[in-house]
Amino acid sequence: MKHAVWTLSLALLSSTSALAAVDKLPAPISALEKQGFELKGEFKGPGDLPGYVMQFQGQGTTVFLTPDKQHAIMGNLVDATGKNLSDAQVEKWVYAPMAKEMWQKLEKNHWIAAGKADAPLVVYAFADPYCPYCTQFWQNAQPWLASGKVQLRVLMVGMLRPDSGQKAAAIMMAKDPAKTLAEYENSQGKMELKVPATITPEIKKALEDNLALMDELGGTATPSIYYLNKDGRLQQHQGLPDDATMKVIMGDDK
Repeated sequence: MKHAVWTLSLALLSSTSALAAVDKLPAPISALEKQGFELKGEFKGPGDLPGYVMQFQGQGTTVFLTPDKQHAIMGNLVDATGKNLSDAQVEKWVYAPMAKEMWQKLEKNHWIAAGKADAPLVVYAFADPYCPYCTQFWQNAQPWLASGKVQLRVLMVGMLRPDSGQKAAAIMMAKDPAKTLAEYENSQGKMELKVPATITPEIKKALEDNLALMDELGGTATPSIYYLNKDGRLQQHQGLPDDATMKVIMGDDK
C-alpha cells in the first residue's frame, strides 16, 4: 500500500513538473519581465503567431515571438491594408482594465457632487481653492449640470498655497459641502470661508488621498479633469478646457 502511494506521489510530481515546463514563459518574454515589463495577456496573431501584451510604466505594447522562440519583436502588427492589429489587444489587456481600476479609485475617494445624481455622465475634477481656472471650469460646466446630463464630482486638493489645504478643509467640513462649494465658486473665490481651527483626521486623510490619487493619475495642474469617452476609456485633461474640448468632456461633441 505504501509503495502504491509513493508511486502515485511520484506520478503527480512528474505531472506537475511537466506542466510547469509547459507553462514556462519563452526566454525573451521572461527577459522583458526582468527589465520591468509586466505580462498582461497572450493571444494568437495571424498564422498562429504567438503574441503577448505587456505593460511598462503605464504604456501597453505587443510582443511577437519568432518561430525559434529565442527572439521576440516588439511593436505594432499591421495587415495588408495597413490596419493596426495590435491596438485591440492592448486596449483589451491594458487600457480597459486600467481605466476600470482608476475609475473605481475615483469613485471611492472623497468628492463633492454638483448636478443630478442620476445624470448619465460623470466627470471628475481635482480642484484647489485658489485655482482661478477651476472656478472658470465650474462656471463653464453649469449649463450641462443644469440640464441633468452631467454630474460633476470635485475632489478638493491643497497644493497651490500653504493654506490651500485649510481652505479645502473648510469646504469639505462645512455643514453642506455641496452648497458651500457652489457658493464659493460662484463668488469666484471671493467668499470668506470659515477655516477650521483643527482639521479632522478624516478630512486630513481625504485631502492626502485626493492628492496622492491625482499624482497617480498623472495630474500636475488644476483643474485635472477625468472622464470616460464613448468607448469607456479613461480620458484626462489638465488645465482649463477650451470650448471644443469642453463639449467633448461633457459628451456634447456631436
